[in-house]
Amino acid sequence: MIDSLNKLPTNEFYRRYGDEIIRKTIASSAYLRQTEFDWVSNNTEWVPFVSTVTFKNLRGYESSNSMEKATKYEYNKRVLNKIKKRLCRSITKWDYFLPIQYSQYEYEQGSFFKPIPKDNTPHHIHGLFAVRREVASRIYDFSLRKLDRRVSKDLRSISTVSTFKIEPLRVEETQNWLNYMSKGKVNSELF
Repeated sequence: MIDSLNKLPTNEFYRRYGDEIIRKTIASSAYLRQTEFDWVSNNTEWVPFVSTVTFKNLRGYESSNSMEKATKYEYNKRVLNKIKKRLCRSITKWDYFLPIQYSQYEYEQGSFFKPIPKDNTPHHIHGLFAVRREVASRIYDFSLRKLDRRVSKDLRSISTVSTFKIEPLRVEETQNWLNYMSKGKVNSELF
């Protein structure tokens, strides 16, 4: 993203309107979100995690986007709450240990390399969340490179969760994961 005058071409238009272009770019939600992603992935106090959770037997209760809303609810209120409880039992400290979380709902979305399956496409969520380094070992065993046994058991106990994969984000692949997660959507569509 263009965030300084030095990155703009040198001509009369950019000399006249360059400051306004930079100001609007820096104030945009996409720029702020990208800055936050970069900060999380490069900060040594945080361990960024990525997740993919598929759901089964969901029921939509509202008429518009009912399955999307049900999937988001299950992810936010059940899956993330299990992780937060493992990090800290006190609800008032959840935002301290896991303050940043993004996720993207998917259903029947494919790409050039992975076309849309013909049937049984699951409702699923791709997520990114940051955990304080001092408590990250409560949800992930870094020596064995797998999810903590207790967290795994808790997530399997949720009747609507079909499969899940949660692992630390490889810093060198941050942009690749964000592109995969958003599938070309605007950053403002991530919640």
